[in-house]
Amino acid sequence: MNRQGSVERRRGRRAYVEAPVLIRRAGAQATAPRQEVATNVSLAGVYFETDEGHPYANNETVLASVSIPEERAREFPFTRLAGRGRVVRVETLSPGDLSGRKRVGIALEFGHDLTALSAIPSRG
Repeated sequence: MNRQGSVERRRGRRAYVEAPVLIRRAGAQATAPRQEVATNVSLAGVYFETDEGHPYANNETVLASVSIPEERAREFPFTRLAGRGRVVRVETLSPGDLSGRKRVGIALEFGHDLTALSAIPSRG
């Protein structure tokens, strides 16, 4: 259970890190990639914030690639994640800065075809 008393339902342990994430629509609706910044990352998915005019919708399938910044790479079992994902949550956030711009939080769950790459050689 987490601090608020609700049950933790995430499949993977997440890490709070700002990491670039490239996202594009999959299939017939394919679009050019958009770069966003993930604020937490796990093998199960990512969470990022974007401007209100975002193109993401619940249950939409996207292709995503997340790169862990080099200075944080030793903290993770991977340096890059890439694969299909599904938008599982779109939430309106309160304006956090003086500009008053509306922001949206997006939770993306990775599919089974996720590839996790590591620049650190495995011991074996």
